[in-house]
Amino acid sequence: MTLERTAPPQDEAELRASISRARAQVQGTAKALRSEVKQAWDIRRWVQRHPALLLGTAFLVGAWAGSRRRRPPVYEPLLRFRRH
Repeated sequence: MTLERTAPPQDEAELRASISRARAQVQGTAKALRSEVKQAWDIRRWVQRHPALLLGTAFLVGAWAGSRRRRPPVYEPLLRFRRH
């Protein structure tokens, strides 16, 4: 939706009508934008459209997070014993 470009209003009534039209255009544009943003961030819709992608991403993130966990070394107590 684009804003209309018209000649400048001549009197107060034309000015008020012009403001009213501009306000209606801005409100329409804002409503359309809100609708598009809502659809873009709808998780259910993403899952319906791309289930394999989201499942693969969840698996990779889980594998990465699991590999980042610090594990104690298994043979460290044995190595300490041999040093002394």
